[in-house]
Amino acid sequence: MKHVGRLLLILLLFSCGQPPQSSQAPTAKGQLEDGERFYSINGVRHWVNIKGSSKQTTPLVVVHGGPGGNNYTFERTVGPLLEKFATVVYYEQRGCGRSDAPQDPEDYLLQTLISDLEGLRQALGAPRLVLLGYSFGAELSLRYAARHPDKVEKLILSAPAELSPSNMLVQIQGFHAVGDSVLRTKIEKIIKDTTALEQKYAQVWNLSSAAVVDKFLFLDTANARRNRELWKESKLTNTGLMAKVYLRHNKADLIRTAAGVTTPTLLISGVYDKNGGLHTGLALRQVLSHNTLKLYQNSAHFPDLEEPARFAADVQAFLKGK
Repeated sequence: MKHVGRLLLILLLFSCGQPPQSSQAPTAKGQLEDGERFYSINGVRHWVNIKGSSKQTTPLVVVHGGPGGNNYTFERTVGPLLEKFATVVYYEQRGCGRSDAPQDPEDYLLQTLISDLEGLRQALGAPRLVLLGYSFGAELSLRYAARHPDKVEKLILSAPAELSPSNMLVQIQGFHAVGDSVLRTKIEKIIKDTTALEQKYAQVWNLSSAAVVDKFLFLDTANARRNRELWKESKLTNTGLMAKVYLRHNKADLIRTAAGVTTPTLLISGVYDKNGGLHTGLALRQVLSHNTLKLYQNSAHFPDLEEPARFAADVQAFLKGK
């Protein structure tokens, strides 16, 4: 695990225990107002920014990836396009972005994050939510829907990815595909050694330069540069704490969990996604009972950033039932 800290910083580029508790009185449906605010949920202040409240739609909650990321880039790329037709709620998970961290650095279990989402729904005063999760956020959204099926109107899962052993192998293969001959040789050596898969995975990430990571995550280098510019501009950091907890407790059961979900779901995957999104999206396509799959020919792991106009149009059509 000694390499995991740096790995997690690189990843920034891109029935739940106790019932949720929120200090805010619920807001009547349709009475949400634009603006940033904090909701205290399960004892932690969560940052929320509401846009497009005048549309008075079922709140479209954007659930970011990571684990441990934020919504800063999403707010400034495809977000404004979504705000034209939906009430968008940008939400950052505990210890992420502009939200406060829990006192206990171990307090990031998936069941707690699911409970936080339920607390958010209650704070918004919304009978149901539309969840738009990307990368790890897609996993979290799907698990919430499995736990609270009556609270989710629709699901939008963009580049869904679970950091399971199979996806670690997918990512290692992806780095081998985009690397030069020197990197490929080093990866091949790592694959042959006797260390555990998790160690191999961390070593490959640590071997990869920023340029290689950009090729791994994006099809278009211009989009990769834009992503890094916004990342720098945000001044937000990933502590890596959530991801460490995730790795220790991950059961690699997302596909089995999804088999029981009946919520109408839009799956969006870039065909060049080497981070696991295409692999996971295709698997979810087979088990979700009510889903539509959209493959993006000009995207890798971030279809929302690489093809924002199409992304927004597909989301709008899905919400309208088309």
